[in-house]
Parts: sequence; C-alpha cells; structure tokens
Amino acid sequence: MLEQNYPTASLVRRLAALLYDAIVVIALYILAGFIIQALYAPFHQGEPIGEIPSPYLLILLFCICFFYYSHSWRRGGQTIGMKAWRLKLVNLENKPMQLSQHMLRTAIGFFSIVLFGLGYFWALIDKKQRSWHDMASLTRVVFMPKDME
Repeated sequence: MLEQNYPTASLVRRLAALLYDAIVVIALYILAGFIIQALYAPFHQGEPIGEIPSPYLLILLFCICFFYYSHSWRRGGQTIGMKAWRLKLVNLENKPMQLSQHMLRTAIGFFSIVLFGLGYFWALIDKKQRSWHDMASLTRVVFMPKDME
C-alpha cells in the first residue's frame, strides 16, 4: 500500500511520539552540555562555562533538534518515537523528502512548542488534521496499523 493512503495520525499519537522523542532530544542536550564544558574548561582554568546567553542557547537547542529529526526522517521517515507509535512522515508530493522540508518542519515545530503547542493543537481545528508544520512543509504524518501492511 502507498504511504499516502494510510490514515492521518491522531494528535494523541503524535504527541505521544513527541514525548518519546523528547527523551532522546534531552539526552542529546545533556551530551552537548558535557561536550561544550569539556571544550571550554581547559582554556579557562577548569572554571564552569556559566550561563550561555539566551539567543545562543536557543540556536544550539534548535540545531540539535534539527539534526536529530532530519537525520531520522532521511533514514526512513521515522524518529524513535514515531517508530514506537507506528507513525511515518510522508511527502504530499509523492517524492523523496527534501532537506528544505525538514528544515521548515523542524523550525515551525520548534516554534509551535515555544508557543505552548499551539501549532500542534491546530490539528484539532483543521479538517485534514494538519498541524502548522505539516501545512508549511507539505508533509503529513500517517498512522500505519498492523492490519494495513
């Protein structure tokens, strides 16, 4: 069956997958913190790095999210959380996903989370159950039930 023919994933499944992925992303944030500290300390007599200015911190957090999600999507259209909840990201144009779609999807998804999930909850209003990042990147998250494979 074509991936485009699978049903659109429900918001509950998408948020559950996001929660699973949040665990992975938080682990990556912690790893990045250790790496930054390890690179910083030798040049500053072992002193801790202190507070990173907010704009730099947001850029770092976004880059980590972008690399995790784009790497996962390019390697099969699924993150760890999406695999657990049987979800897959598909391109509406029935072509391979482009890096620009990943970037747009990650940026708007990141922005949606910063706005208390408003972009995700938009799927409750939209007739096609699309979130802001689905609409902007011309993608769709589908649910792959076991009986439809």
